Amino acid sequence: MREIQYPYFKANRVLKIEMLENMRDFPRDVLDVTNESMSDGIVSGLTPIVDKDIITFSKGVVKHKGQLYVLNSPTRISYSETEIDVLIKLNFYDEIIDKDYKTQFVEVEIDRNTRLLDNQVELGRFKLKKGAYLRSDYQDLFDFTTEYNTINIVHVLYAGYLEPTVSGKILKYFAKEALETRTQNQMDITFCMMCLNSSRVERQVIYNYIAYKLDEEVKRMDNKAINDKLVLILKQIKRENVGLRRKRAAASKIMVD
Repeated sequence: MREIQYPYFKANRVLKIEMLENMRDFPRDVLDVTNESMSDGIVSGLTPIVDKDIITFSKGVVKHKGQLYVLNSPTRISYSETEIDVLIKLNFYDEIIDKDYKTQFVEVEIDRNTRLLDNQVELGRFKLKKGAYLRSDYQDLFDFTTEYNTINIVHVLYAGYLEPTVSGKILKYFAKEALETRTQNQMDITFCMMCLNSSRVERQVIYNYIAYKLDEEVKRMDNKAINDKLVLILKQIKRENVGLRRKRAAASKIMVD
């Protein structure tokens, strides 16, 4: 039989060290249990926002080598022109243990080396022209991979069930644009509603949707390939529904003789 204990605080009772330990461990235990089956990657947050020459990453949770890390305050980093692709990396350094704390040091840096080491996680990448400002607002799905002056989050790995998935923000842009065509395809509608109504869509779901839409075999792809396929599918959806919109517009006209 298992015991599940919660501290019970009451006047005139002695505050025991075991009660404080229970309070200390409970939030971490809940976080570990709810994310136990999740892969490495960003669990939530760490969204980049650009303000002039500063990139601010929102507070968030990331899983790295099976361990959850909570960044409970925004992280800011300055940037400058690069003319080449650079990666924004989250670096994890060795733990330091003393009598009172176990401390994990992390750091966000901009690195011209586009390879990731074992202790690094990608938060985004960009290529900035001289005299330009970086931006983190996107006009449409295609804009996520604009070559210059835009933070590219396509390659960033987000935690998913057993394997990482792609950014929910990218999927929401896809869904919004696809639904604006007033598509009648039930597969498209179902997938888009899933994207809009979920913080995460699993990688296997995306693989199967792409395979269905493009009449291909289900196969593994990296994030860039997934994004390219979604751009292709979106173009297809828009092309298919142009004629439908024209027919509806013609049918709604009233002819006066």
